Amino acid sequence: VFIDSTHVKASANKRKFEKKVVRKESKAYEARLQDEINKDREDHGKNPFPPDKFDKEELKEIKESTTDP
Repeated sequence: VFIDSTHVKASANKRKFEKKVVRKESKAYEARLQDEINKDREDHGKNPFPPDKFDKEELKEIKESTTDP
């Protein structure tokens, strides 16, 4: 590859993107918190929360670059 002393520009464009909907990832801390809440509820004679009460699938919209994904 031969390059003389002229300036070489990158071809990236900040305004080229696609909007995508992705699922938010739950944090490990949330799982520990749920276990602690259910343990506390059992200690106080209450029924634990069902597992699906906390498992809400949350979605968020992101912008993904088409030039540099």
